[in-house]
Amino acid sequence: MAAVLSCIMPVYNGEEYLEKSVQSVLDQSFAWFELILVNDGSTDRTADLCAEFARKDERVRVLTQPNKGAAAARNAGIQAAEGRYITFVDADDMLLPKAFEKTVQAMENRELDLVSFNFSFCSDTGFTEAVYPAFAAASLEEFWPHFIEYYRANQFFSLCNKVYRAQLIKGLGLKLDESLRTGEDIQFNFAYFANLGKMEHLDGIYYEYWRHAQTLTRAATLDNMETSQRVLHGVRRFLEQCGQSELYPQLAAAQLPWDAVNFFDLLTDSSKPYTLEERKAGLEKLFANPMWHTALMTRLEGREGLYNGWLRKAAAKKNAGRVLLPLRLKGKR
Repeated sequence: MAAVLSCIMPVYNGEEYLEKSVQSVLDQSFAWFELILVNDGSTDRTADLCAEFARKDERVRVLTQPNKGAAAARNAGIQAAEGRYITFVDADDMLLPKAFEKTVQAMENRELDLVSFNFSFCSDTGFTEAVYPAFAAASLEEFWPHFIEYYRANQFFSLCNKVYRAQLIKGLGLKLDESLRTGEDIQFNFAYFANLGKMEHLDGIYYEYWRHAQTLTRAATLDNMETSQRVLHGVRRFLEQCGQSELYPQLAAAQLPWDAVNFFDLLTDSSKPYTLEERKAGLEKLFANPMWHTALMTRLEGREGLYNGWLRKAAAKKNAGRVLLPLRLKGKR
């Protein structure tokens, strides 16, 4: 039987976690899928592992390309996909057993353009659920009452908790922006949602994002502020395109304080491999933007303790040197 669903998994140097991730796909209760492994120029044993998976299971296909990044790997997978529906799994995450069964059943029975579902952020120390209540929308117009809280529940930021209609992706010529290192997922979702017909969000948790130490190091970067600004600009453009610009101020007011404090925490985290000069430059950039500084202070106000009090007072005065003094006393350079 031809594949009903195409699952695209970009892989770069994934030998440590790849087997568990691939097995979580192959063990799905719904069997009529293809798993497209896109080896993005790996230099470890990834190529051999991918070949072995394909040898053992005919549902596995392997594409190989020079290292171009996850967006390019996903685009290659989209182009090669033969299923009616498309979904994505990252090579260090886990898909829970009935994900394909539940989502394909919904897509088929109700002729949907999109199904999304809840997921968990997992690490060795615990997990946090990203949950939004189940709902169905017969049109994009019916989706808007859910938009802000759906967005705040992290549902817009991922490709991996969704099943898309392949015909719609390919008919619109949608691709991930290969020039972006981060934020390309949400841009793709904006473009897809702008052309959405019927959709449904399921209340089950069917995906686990694993925050391994290496993943966290790669994810935490000094351009987080620029990434956040780019995403918020994308939100504004998306809402304007859809005639819903009145939703933007409310969403930005809810999102910006979290983005600001996350960037601040990154710069003051002693475990991160940044120099004091790099941290100081980031803080000065944060403090120089009145909107970001105001948003930051709204989040710092609720933090207790002597150290947090020190940080709060120094941030209120926009004094990057004082913010970093505790790190300097610890011997950071």
